[in-house]
Amino acid sequence: MERIKSISRKIMMLMMTIIMLGSGLLKVNAIGDSQIQLGEAPNTGAYIAGVKFHYKKTTDGKLLYCVDMNKHTAKNITADIVRNSNVVNGGLLYILKNGYPVKTITGDTDKDYYITQTAVWWYLDATTGSTNLGEQFKEKGSDAYDLRKYVRNLVQEGINHRYDSMKNVGKENMVFELYTSDFSLELIDGYYVSKPINAGQSVNISSYDVTLSNVPEGTKVEKNGTTFTYNGSFPVAVNESFRIKIDATKIKNTETTIKVEAKTISTINYELNEYRPQDSTMQNVVLLEKYQTTANASISLDISSSRVAVVKVDTNTKQPIAGAVLAIKDANGKELTRWTSTLNAHVIRNLPNGTYKIEEISAPTGYKLNKNTLTFTLSNDHKDIRIDFENAPQKVVVNITKVDQATSKPLAGATLVVKDSKGTVIRRFISKETSETFTDLAYGTYTVEEEAAPAGYIRNTKVTTFVIDDNHLSHQITIANAREVPVPDTASMSSMIMIILGIVISGLGVRYIVQNGQTKFNK
Repeated sequence: MERIKSISRKIMMLMMTIIMLGSGLLKVNAIGDSQIQLGEAPNTGAYIAGVKFHYKKTTDGKLLYCVDMNKHTAKNITADIVRNSNVVNGGLLYILKNGYPVKTITGDTDKDYYITQTAVWWYLDATTGSTNLGEQFKEKGSDAYDLRKYVRNLVQEGINHRYDSMKNVGKENMVFELYTSDFSLELIDGYYVSKPINAGQSVNISSYDVTLSNVPEGTKVEKNGTTFTYNGSFPVAVNESFRIKIDATKIKNTETTIKVEAKTISTINYELNEYRPQDSTMQNVVLLEKYQTTANASISLDISSSRVAVVKVDTNTKQPIAGAVLAIKDANGKELTRWTSTLNAHVIRNLPNGTYKIEEISAPTGYKLNKNTLTFTLSNDHKDIRIDFENAPQKVVVNITKVDQATSKPLAGATLVVKDSKGTVIRRFISKETSETFTDLAYGTYTVEEEAAPAGYIRNTKVTTFVIDDNHLSHQITIANAREVPVPDTASMSSMIMIILGIVISGLGVRYIVQNGQTKFNK
């Protein structure tokens, strides 16, 4: 069943990948939008040899660079992409990757745009024979801001990179998934451990970051033979695998789902394209776009754990009794755990599927040893069970337990007294964190009452009556106490009120004296 479930999930993941690729959900846009819309073109300054020109921008604010200075400024028009452009090459790409706005050159955006645009023209003059800029600009003209050196440097580096490959320039598709042979975690040496997880099918992926959701504190990750504690996302190379290890004692639900999410981000890439305005008298422009592609993948892992609650109860009253020593053994007779019963259920978690036995090692005081062995089986459909394991009283057994009213935990320090029907004190005792047990009471009617509460608690004034006869040989009596609520110190409060009142009266008196003195002075 689990094998079929695993295969089904993998088929679903493959189908989703195909659908997403077909619909474009895993793609970035194709290389270059086929059209751009140019907007207004404000003037730049005339920084070198009196040469000035216009900014070129798309309507959404992306900066463009002109490739032919001698044509009309391209503005307020639609431009179409130029396929197989003869000006887009490694040198022009270098200039725009190292010019504005990718990099700041002088700190002045107008001058930085000016430097980058004139470097494009100068580079094209040097490599294609065009005449965008004259010698005045390149050698002799004024240069009040000393910008020519930046332009010349960009041009020279562009020439050096003219024949650089453009192969990987452009937006790449990234395909990515996570793979594991089994989506269920196996219980091994106290840990729920996953099968190895890795990048199954991947395209253009070198590494990815992994984040785990719904995992308890202390979860471990095993990678490359090293185990570390999970503390946020961690990197994984595309050729690596990792496993997740979760402390079984931290799993409190019988069904838990762990989500494993992976995200990869490509290195920064650039896309360079030339565009031709639909008015052929206008300048062609180039647009450089910087981008990162991303891909995400996730899988869910299932933890199917068990919960066995064992309650030791009185055969007659069916009420919980404390003090029995119990043990659970596996099908081979190996003892797995041993404990002493309390008034609350003892919970054993994360036992693997299989058959187990509960045996009583020793009985509570006043009870017969239950020699029966109780057998139970855990399976995928039977993982959360409660077992009541009974004990019959030897003859008479009365357990009196003092507890905290809010927590139901045993409470020591209360003075309790048991009396018979004539009011004769049978026993006076101070409660402990274990029950006070009576096994020698004769048939008759008895009462239990509290004479003094534990420190910090309110005395319980209720008198509890119980009867010992042939039909009532055992009783489990629980007496609860509520904590005291702190009462403000009224004497301290009264003193504080008197002090404040005195300050107020003194203040009024001073004010009266001042005002009275001013009146006499004015007269």
